[in-house]
Amino acid sequence: MWGTGLLALLLLAVSPKQSKAQGDEYISDQEFYDDLEPDGTWISDPQYGNVWVPNAEEGFRPYATRGHWVMTDYGNTWVSDYRWGWATFHYGRWRYDDYYGWEWIPGHTWAPAWVSWRHGGGYYGWAPLQPGISINISLGGGYHVPDNYWVCAPQEYINRPNIYNYYVAPQRSVTIIRNTTIINNTYVNNNVTYIAGPRRDDVRRYTRQEVPVYKINNDRRPGAVRVENNTLNIYRPAVNRTPNAQPARVVDANAYRQQNPNQAIAHRGNGAPAYNRVNAGRLAQAARDPRPDNKVVRVNPVPNRQAPPAGRPAVNPGQQRQEQQVQQRQQPVQQRQQQEQQRQQPIQQRQQQEQQRQQPVQQRQQQEQQRQQPIQQRQQQEQQRQQQQAQQRQQQQAQQVQQRQQQQAQQRQQQQAQQVQQRQQQQAQQRQQQQEQQVQQRQQQQAQQRQQQEQQVQQRQQQQAQQRQQQQAQQVQQRQQQQAQQHQQQQQHRPNHE
Repeated sequence: MWGTGLLALLLLAVSPKQSKAQGDEYISDQEFYDDLEPDGTWISDPQYGNVWVPNAEEGFRPYATRGHWVMTDYGNTWVSDYRWGWATFHYGRWRYDDYYGWEWIPGHTWAPAWVSWRHGGGYYGWAPLQPGISINISLGGGYHVPDNYWVCAPQEYINRPNIYNYYVAPQRSVTIIRNTTIINNTYVNNNVTYIAGPRRDDVRRYTRQEVPVYKINNDRRPGAVRVENNTLNIYRPAVNRTPNAQPARVVDANAYRQQNPNQAIAHRGNGAPAYNRVNAGRLAQAARDPRPDNKVVRVNPVPNRQAPPAGRPAVNPGQQRQEQQVQQRQQPVQQRQQQEQQRQQPIQQRQQQEQQRQQPVQQRQQQEQQRQQPIQQRQQQEQQRQQQQAQQRQQQQAQQVQQRQQQQAQQRQQQQAQQVQQRQQQQAQQRQQQQEQQVQQRQQQQAQQRQQQEQQVQQRQQQQAQQRQQQQAQQVQQRQQQQAQQHQQQQQHRPNHE
């Protein structure tokens, strides 16, 4: 009943016994169990081992409720207003259980935030990383984040302290995320890779403001993260894995769920994973009952805080101081537990009386439940039928959208073909015009050449005619001269004969 699942054992096997120190502070797993116990309930999950459910307000969501982002050397760092935020938003992972709601699984490595980042369409989106997902897997593109884990906000408000006023409705976040791309920005320090989120230059461009980079200062005690001037004060010790560490009280997840099927902490609000504070209070009350049901709640003996945890040196003054600090912190915790137990005694007595009074009521409720079973079955069938109809409508809508897209694509192709045909026709007309102009020019040139040839022939003919006329005139003139000479000669001879 109390065994942890196979995945928890694998995580234990592959994780280091000690994380790298952020300063000279070292703590054990027991620190998580003890420090978080007043603010939530530890549950034994069959898959992940000991997980923690916070006593938070209605609608709580990790990395969304009561906190904001600031830029540090490590990248975008989540600043939580919760007293327990130093642990749950910088170590370990979050997951959403359909009954217990948001659960925190402890981890041993500090980070500015264990989230996955995306951007696009004027929005940033981030979501808690699930257990077992490494940074390489989350950045590789094959990791699928559940749609309802995402928180989205306009890019220009990403570094606002009141960013919660600008969160997008969960229904819209699903649509936005599907049109975004992953942010692969990382920061490496001491051979450790961190997911850094949006780059400072991008945030500056989108917000149109200078983006301050806060220096991280290691706080000496657990508590809410504090921003002072240009410094982010946060408790971030190195965590030593302690195999014998355990919460003072642990609720068996399956047993409690079977006893209280209608008191789930989880519920869906407007499409987002939500949180039922009233039922969370009932869970915490069952865990703190002075006379708990041993079938549901396991009470563990308080470990010896003075004994050095496994893997820690036997003599270390700094670690001894740390152990003393742990003991000092445990004293007010134990006092609060005792006061809470004393305060709970009359409440538990009234609860027992109420339970006795409620027995006939519960019997009637069981009978009513049995009577309601066929009705619920019919409702489930009706719901399935409606879901099938909705799926059919979605398919029809998708087909209509696809048809419209195909028609639009065909229209674009026709328009492009018409444009190409028009260009070809224009080019053909231009070529014809150019050819006609060239033919006309050649014809004009040939006509001019013929005219020039005719003129040359006419000139030669004129010259030849003139030459013939001149020759004829010369011949006539010569004949006339010869005749004149002959006539003169004849006249000269006549007197001699006379």
